[in-house]
Amino acid sequence: MIAKTPAIVLRYAPSGETSRVVTWLTPRTGRIATVLKGALRPKSGFLGQYDLFYTCELLYYRRPARQVYLAKECAPLKLRPAFRSDWRATALASYWTDLAARVSPAHAPQSSLYRWLELGLDTVLTAGPSIGLCGWLELRLLRQLGLAPQLTACSGCQAALPLGRPTVFSAARGGLLCAACARHDRSEALPVPADIQAILQRWQQAATPEAALRIRCTAAQTAALNRILGAFLRYHLDLALPSRQIALDILQRGNP
Repeated sequence: MIAKTPAIVLRYAPSGETSRVVTWLTPRTGRIATVLKGALRPKSGFLGQYDLFYTCELLYYRRPARQVYLAKECAPLKLRPAFRSDWRATALASYWTDLAARVSPAHAPQSSLYRWLELGLDTVLTAGPSIGLCGWLELRLLRQLGLAPQLTACSGCQAALPLGRPTVFSAARGGLLCAACARHDRSEALPVPADIQAILQRWQQAATPEAALRIRCTAAQTAALNRILGAFLRYHLDLALPSRQIALDILQRGNP
């Protein structure tokens, strides 16, 4: 059975001397892998038709018993050529595709994750790479996965957390804690000044990346936000991605 789908290239690797295995994210079938037979031959029909961060129209032979399908053909729908010259945007895109590849189950519908990744790839090329965009996308992904941190009420007693008061963040408890619950909490909680709490709440409530990008952060605030979100991602997704740290280090060096 031949299937056709839009697909975003997540990664690829050699297969033999002339072929490649490409991992894709698709909206209806989720993460799939296909063999592109002869993709490295000089006259291959696949030459120039796919690359990292491309959105392609993919035709492949779908066989339920197979874990890796055979690609029939593909054609680029969005090439995103700016990733070939903007290395800071490329670092963020590499992190997002790595993250998507790790959180998406194989052969399962992933329309929301597909839209999330496509939004990130398109926005970083129009608005520019920034830690604010990265933080907003991380919170949006956590919400889609049903893992959004609790930032407006205490994760322990559910009491409202008024702005203007420092608190603590516990990844194990699922978000912010009030002073009373923090005193009895034995997890590794991180201090959260009032300004950091406000930024996290505004990022989480922002409906669009443009709204999140209007929020400006100092270097000290950026470092604190990265620690908090990094701790939450590691705990709840059980992932420690070097690609995240590399991307954030590159962005911080570019924005002292």
